[in-house]
Amino acid sequence: MIFPPETVFTRSPEPLTTEIDGEVVMMDLASSAYFNLDSIGAAIWGQLETPTRFEDLCGALHARYDAPLDIIRRDVAALLADMLTHGLVRMEVP
Repeated sequence: MIFPPETVFTRSPEPLTTEIDGEVVMMDLASSAYFNLDSIGAAIWGQLETPTRFEDLCGALHARYDAPLDIIRRDVAALLADMLTHGLVRMEVP
């Protein structure tokens, strides 16, 4: 699933998070679920500190990493969809 470019994502305030060696570790107290984001996932999490449009997020990652934009969009959409399912991010479609 690819999100519309104007879709805005932001972090959910619920999970406890910490950074360890460039990765982000999260704990959702409500479900006792544990999550780990690698360095690229951590970069995405960092961008979501403030509300960020899907297309802006993908563009920032495209500028930072040597990967085709369509692959970045697909991979970011998959991660965000998983994070939405677990309540780690919030989504708003203007």
